[in-house]
Amino acid sequence: MKNILVAVDRKNDADLLISHAVNIAKLTNAKIWIIHVTVADPDDFLAREAGPQYVYEKRAEDRKKEKATIEKWAEDVAKDHNVEVEGRIIEGSVIKSIKKLVDECNIDLVVAGHKKKNLVYGLFTSNKKKDLIDELQIPLLAVPLG
Repeated sequence: MKNILVAVDRKNDADLLISHAVNIAKLTNAKIWIIHVTVADPDDFLAREAGPQYVYEKRAEDRKKEKATIEKWAEDVAKDHNVEVEGRIIEGSVIKSIKKLVDECNIDLVVAGHKKKNLVYGLFTSNKKKDLIDELQIPLLAVPLG
């Protein structure tokens, strides 16, 4: 196992998900990819076609904060656990974005949280076209969230 993707939906769950990935990465000398999927970039021309300006400014500010948070987690994990880590904010559909990164980065394992009413859990268990697990063709570690 060389690449582990940690899909973070909520800040409150990130530490638990990352700790599972760190434990596995230490055993296998794997790189960890911490990702958060967000809405399309508000600077995109198509995203600006409708809606008040303050909505775009708020999205841009939120996105900057999310990016800084992911980068800080990656930096802290690398420093504290001596594992290779990269943090990324990805824009678009959660399923498509995860699939794309899995393919591009040769991900061997996806670590994601699951809660009965959690968005990420719902995406992994109910996909209209095809189950994400089958589509990815790699293992998924679903970590129960409190």
